[in-house]
Amino acid sequence: MKVDFLKIRDGFKNIHNLEIDFDDKELLTVLIGRNGSGKSNVIEALVRIFRALDLGDEQAPFSYKLIYLLGADNEKMIEVDASPDYGSTPHQQHKIKVAIKQEDNTYSKLEPVALSKVRRDTKGGSEYLPQHLFAYYSGPSDRLEDLFKPHRIKFYNQLLKNKVKIEDEVRPLFYAKPFHSQFVLLAFFLNQQHGVGREFLAEQLGIKDFHSVHFVFRRPDWGKNNKRDTFWGARGVVREFLDRLLPYSYGPVKSTREEATSLTGKGVDNEFVHLFLPDIHGLKKVAKGLKPKDFFKMLESTLLSELIDSVNIKVKLHNDEIVSFSELSEGEQQLLTVLGLLEFTVEDDSLFLLDEPDTHLNPAWAAKYHTFLKRFIPNQKFCHILMVTHHPLAIAELDKQQIQVIRNNQEGQSIAEVPAESPIGMGVNGILTSDMFGMATTLDRHTSGVIEKRRTLLEKESLSENETKKLRKLNGSLERLGYGYTHPDEDYRQFLISRKRAMDAMDSKGIDDTQYRLKIIENILKTKGLV
Repeated sequence: MKVDFLKIRDGFKNIHNLEIDFDDKELLTVLIGRNGSGKSNVIEALVRIFRALDLGDEQAPFSYKLIYLLGADNEKMIEVDASPDYGSTPHQQHKIKVAIKQEDNTYSKLEPVALSKVRRDTKGGSEYLPQHLFAYYSGPSDRLEDLFKPHRIKFYNQLLKNKVKIEDEVRPLFYAKPFHSQFVLLAFFLNQQHGVGREFLAEQLGIKDFHSVHFVFRRPDWGKNNKRDTFWGARGVVREFLDRLLPYSYGPVKSTREEATSLTGKGVDNEFVHLFLPDIHGLKKVAKGLKPKDFFKMLESTLLSELIDSVNIKVKLHNDEIVSFSELSEGEQQLLTVLGLLEFTVEDDSLFLLDEPDTHLNPAWAAKYHTFLKRFIPNQKFCHILMVTHHPLAIAELDKQQIQVIRNNQEGQSIAEVPAESPIGMGVNGILTSDMFGMATTLDRHTSGVIEKRRTLLEKESLSENETKKLRKLNGSLERLGYGYTHPDEDYRQFLISRKRAMDAMDSKGIDDTQYRLKIIENILKTKGLV
């Protein structure tokens, strides 16, 4: 699955006539830009588009044109031109065309396809839609999560009616939350071959092994009338997980306590069941016969059924210290959530929409983010990751074709552009002061002011005695700060050094001739090949 082209016309939040031409050969495309430029709105727009296509009975969310490719070799091209202005029904508002790649690698003529043919069938399949769409947002807003509720409710109802099998695929639209990081951690420990997940735990988080896990289950609303069963009448995949867990756990221990239901902490009494799994051997017995990804699905299904109140995992570090997973930093938990999402849910033709997934990462991890993502996706031809970031290090290893800079022009139109140069080799200062972030300088305001004053004096053809003294004072101040000869252009930096040496030599000889000084500067420029 590759997104090839997106045009959002007027009518969606602050985006006005935005066109993005994606490089369909890349695994990762990063959207950057200032706050309010519309980066996150692009992610939300894609969720709304595919949600409407997936459900097949929703109005076109806004006016747009989208082209995307399906298959490992982009065998199928789908073009969707939709607008509320095209008619009164969803069928009229969505004009969909499909082309097939020929033997000569060109596409056949686009042929129209009805919206009813595009929407998923009762088994969840569609030959015209990505197999899966996953989203993650690190911020506090629920606006993105709310868009996934119809699919989550549908899956939840299937759980209650025992219509979901563990070997089935995850639901086509999936929203990842911080809670999923704990399920990822448990599933990683089940990999007998110590795959990329276990390697990541050891190399990056310093986690050597699993220690124990304490599950706390709560009585859900649907189980209030069943008081005989330990787990309140749970069925289907959820029941299978609980039946697997019970024989190898300490417990169950039942309790009743107040459960908060409001911001003031006031609540009502509810029933809870505690199960404690004491070691890795018990965890493996619980998951016997299951692949790690299927065990992840079991845990996620139990969460959706509203049975899980909390999961408290303890791990053993390389120094044999035992710590609670909750003691890991937000950055560690955040990274684990996203990478586990890739490890246990990636399938053919998947689209990942990540909105600021690097918010809590340290600089070293931010710089490796692209490498981490590639490490967890075995076949990168099948997937496309669109990521929003404000972190300059997150794009430090990317080619310019992988970056889209979003901005608004003076007329209020939205513009997406590939940067003039690739960030590889620029360094943080170079990236921040390039057209990608547009900062005038990365220095503090005081130092920037001193440099600006010096630049103003250097641009003058001649200086008065007071201006000469002022320039010497400014130069001395910058040299003490270590910025006397700092400049992103190495040729200009060498010129500044040579100029300083020549001026010092003239001062020592008592030479104070402006024309002579200019002649010296011209000779330096010629020597350096700058004129």
